[in-house]
Amino acid sequence: MNHKPDINVDYEEYPEPIGELRPEMKHYGRTREEQIKINQEGIEMMRKWREKESKMSEEELKEAEETWEMVKKIIDENRSRKFFS
Repeated sequence: MNHKPDINVDYEEYPEPIGELRPEMKHYGRTREEQIKINQEGIEMMRKWREKESKMSEEELKEAEETWEMVKKIIDENRSRKFFS
């Protein structure tokens, strides 16, 4: 996990995990609250996407859906194991 979001997080306080973590350590050895604080940039980005989508016209929504379908088709055409179909 090398990406560090552009939020005010003290990475000395929340260092990268060392070694391999067990699957039950779903927050990389951090508490739930620490992981939520670290995830705030991504959460805010998704909120903005949802807000933008809620303001789109029917035509824009249809165009976005058609574009997404085309992207999925292109991805699957270039994979031996299909991801979307």
